[in-house]
Amino acid sequence: MPLKTGDRAKPLELPDKDGNFYSLEDFHDYKLLVFYKVTCGACQLTLPFVEKLHRLYGDKVAVLGIAQDPEHAVEEFAKTYGLSFPQLIDHPDYSASVDYDVQVVPTIYLIDPEGLIEFVSHSFVKADLQKLTGMLARIAQAPLEDIFAGQRVPELKPG
Repeated sequence: MPLKTGDRAKPLELPDKDGNFYSLEDFHDYKLLVFYKVTCGACQLTLPFVEKLHRLYGDKVAVLGIAQDPEHAVEEFAKTYGLSFPQLIDHPDYSASVDYDVQVVPTIYLIDPEGLIEFVSHSFVKADLQKLTGMLARIAQAPLEDIFAGQRVPELKPG
C-alpha cells in the first residue's frame, strides 16, 4: 500500500549519476521526494514546476528527484528540463520505489524533519501542486509564488 500522510518515511539511500550517495538522514529539514520516469508525460509536465519550487524554497526544503531510469537517461532529462536539484538513481532494482510502494509516477512526498509524511501527490494534479507551494512557502517563511503564472496547464494529467 502506498505511503500516505501521517506515515513514517522509509529510510532511503541512493546514488546520483556520479555515484555520490544521498540518504534522507543527510537532511535535517524538510525533504521533498519526487519519484519519476523520464518517458512519463505527466513527469515531463511536473518536474519543471518542481524545479521552480526548488529555486523558490530549496534553501529550507531539500528537493530530491528519484528517477526510475539509468544514469545517462536521467542526465539528459535533467539537462532538457533544467533541473538543478539532485537526481538520484533508483534503477535497476527500484529499491526506493518498492519501499515507498510507488504505483504511479510522478509521486511526490513532503517529509517533515521528524520523518513523517506531510503531503502526498500522484500524477500531475495542478491543485496538489498549488497546495504544496503554499506549504513550502509557509515552511520557508517566504512569499507565496504562483508557479503556474503565465502558463496554461491542465488541471490533471494522469501518470
